[in-house]
Amino acid sequence: MKLYLVRHGDYTVDTMRRLDVLNEKGTKEIIRVANFLSHLNLHVSNILHSGKFRAQQTAELLANGIVCNQPIQSRQGLDPNDDVTAVANEIAHWSDDVLLVGHLPFMSKLVSKLLTGNENKDILAFKTGTFVCLEQIDRARWMVNWMLVPDLLNIDLK
Repeated sequence: MKLYLVRHGDYTVDTMRRLDVLNEKGTKEIIRVANFLSHLNLHVSNILHSGKFRAQQTAELLANGIVCNQPIQSRQGLDPNDDVTAVANEIAHWSDDVLLVGHLPFMSKLVSKLLTGNENKDILAFKTGTFVCLEQIDRARWMVNWMLVPDLLNIDLK
C-alpha cells in the first residue's frame, strides 16, 4: 500500500470571504505537480483533505493528475494541530493507496509517526506543495518511496 501525503499549496487570506485560499504561486505550484504526476499514472482509492479551503483547492487541482474513481472528500482529523495517532492507527489497516492533503505540523508529525513511531522526530521538510509517497512494508513499518518538492519542477533541463 502507498500513502501519498501533500501539504496544501502556498496561500493567502481572502478577507472578503474570510477564507485561506491558494494564491497565484500556490495554484501554479500545485498545477505543475499535478501535470508531473499525470505522467506517473498514479491510482488511488480516495483523495481526502482536511476540509480547510486551501486543502480542498489543492486536492481538486491534484485530482487532475491522479486517477481516482471516488469523489474528493473532506475528512476529520487532518487539521494542523490534530492528534496523528488515531489517523496513523487507522492507516495501518488500509489496503488501498490513498492521497491525504493537509497542513503543518500535522503532515510532518504523521510522517514521523509512521516512519519512527515518534511524531516529534522531524524527518521531512514539508514546504507548501510538497508531495511524499510512503510505502507500507508491513503493518508496523513504512519507508519513504519518493518525494517531490514543487521547486524541483522549476528547473529547466535543456
